[in-house]
Amino acid sequence: MKENKPVDIAKKHREDVIDTLQLRHKERRVLYALLLIFLATVAYENSAFLYDSLIAASHPLPELGQRRKPQLKHDMIDRLARALVDVSEDFPQYWARFSQNQKLLADATKMLLEEGSAAAALANVEMVVASMKEFAEHPLIIPTKNIERLNTEISSLQRILKLKVDTATIAPKPLVFTKEAAASEDQRQRNLFEYCLR
Repeated sequence: MKENKPVDIAKKHREDVIDTLQLRHKERRVLYALLLIFLATVAYENSAFLYDSLIAASHPLPELGQRRKPQLKHDMIDRLARALVDVSEDFPQYWARFSQNQKLLADATKMLLEEGSAAAALANVEMVVASMKEFAEHPLIIPTKNIERLNTEISSLQRILKLKVDTATIAPKPLVFTKEAAASEDQRQRNLFEYCLR
């Protein structure tokens, strides 16, 4: 009969079992991280297809070479209006021009709140920009700090909104101090030297 020799089985300690379990747990976490990176890479590489299938119908992408038209915003009008108020304090004799331009800016602000009136608001702002640029470049006007600030606001508006106002070729017009009021025709003519008892 064959003798059964005792087999030497390696004894595992408790620490070895814990280390093995921790190692498997770390390997599983690394595997999940690699799978996540792989899925993110696939999604990034096929983002155009995914975008088309999900939301392309409701959100069309602009074609290459096309730029969005710049839009007029409330803060642009507010900055221009504040600069206009500061300049009007320096030149109170031209209150008629400033009050007219401030009214145009107030109307433009109201138009921006209404839907579909953005073009009319932009036209108002363009008129104010042309008027104040002509005023600031007039030979009678002495440049001040507030006028420089107004010129900065005007040039930034022209750059952002692509407004073209060329006052170099236009001959300077006389600056009007007051609004022109039409004389009423039905007013009775009086002779100041004629005296009569009533």
